[in-house]
Amino acid sequence: MTKTAGRLWPLYLGGFLGPFGSPIVATMVPELADTFDVSPAMASTAVTSYLIPFAMLMLMSGTFAEKWGRKRTVQVGYIAYALTAIGCGVAYFSGSFVLFTLFRILMGASNAFTTPVLVAAITDLVPRNMLGRSLGIFGAMQATGQAMSPLAGGIAADLHWPLAFYAIALVSFVLAALPPENAREPFTGSQRERWKALANRQLAVASIAAALSFFTLMVVVVIGVLYLRDEFGIGPTVTGLILAIFGVAGLATGRWSGSMMDRYGRLQIGGLAHLVFGVFASLLGITALIGGWTGLALVCLFLVIAGSASTATRAVVQQLAVTSAPANRSGATSVMLAVQFGGASLAPVIWMPIYGVDHNLAMLTGGIPSFLGGVILLIGWRLRLAQNQA
Repeated sequence: MTKTAGRLWPLYLGGFLGPFGSPIVATMVPELADTFDVSPAMASTAVTSYLIPFAMLMLMSGTFAEKWGRKRTVQVGYIAYALTAIGCGVAYFSGSFVLFTLFRILMGASNAFTTPVLVAAITDLVPRNMLGRSLGIFGAMQATGQAMSPLAGGIAADLHWPLAFYAIALVSFVLAALPPENAREPFTGSQRERWKALANRQLAVASIAAALSFFTLMVVVVIGVLYLRDEFGIGPTVTGLILAIFGVAGLATGRWSGSMMDRYGRLQIGGLAHLVFGVFASLLGITALIGGWTGLALVCLFLVIAGSASTATRAVVQQLAVTSAPANRSGATSVMLAVQFGGASLAPVIWMPIYGVDHNLAMLTGGIPSFLGGVILLIGWRLRLAQNQA
């Protein structure tokens, strides 16, 4: 078990790093706008410029990783991630937002070749009756990375924002030296059979639920940053600290929620987690109406509950995806993540106009997608979807 744990921790750390790189710019938008002499709206596209290539390439990255070998694919992915992160920092000296955006695009593309392979590698390393627990920890690390990113970005914005990208590069180089092993049982079929394995109902349900829950997550992390700064008048570092509560709660409860799935069933626990996440994400919209310290205290409370539930939503969709296609685990995970982040990339585009009209309304409606994801999973449970553990 100790040997397995030693092989798992670099995978968990990789789970933290991928989501960390996406919203790192959320709390440094004003500073980016000043550096590159662009509008805040233009500077905020740095989030989307990372997510779109990330989502598009993940439709195929996992399947190609199974063909090329997980170890080599992840090593190359991490090295490319490190170099493009350095490029984002160096763009500061050029004063070119176009150059910065180009490196953000390449950074997202590089990450597409790491995250889905890590999930498949975890599945090969742990016993099936502990898969939920292990993916719960992985999901907790992802949620922590997503939530700690605004804090790191806020601190870097107060100091010198390129520092955040240099730190990402350093960790990426370390992880490149600790890649996962290749598939335990190499697939001997054709490439066509790999792709055919992805056409299954379980993967479709996992992908839809993932997109819906992540849509809500992006509202909380991206729109939530603006909400806290505009409605409560707090700075980037404090905003980042408050949002970090979301990730810390997920980190603390990830193992427990994963174990609950192993014990009581993925769809039941996952469906309830989606519902809870949706409800408490929406409740953030009432906090500014209360205002003051009481409002901020409620923000923290709601983020604790939402963060815990969000981690469970990650674990269930990852487990559903990776067990849906034993012949192409990385490919199944990459398809699910592509749909997930594709949905997430639309959140700022759709919700920013709502936020422009009414800040509270934008937050109050942000939980609806995750709630719908919970309904879909519970319907799947009633229809006995995913009864077999692959």
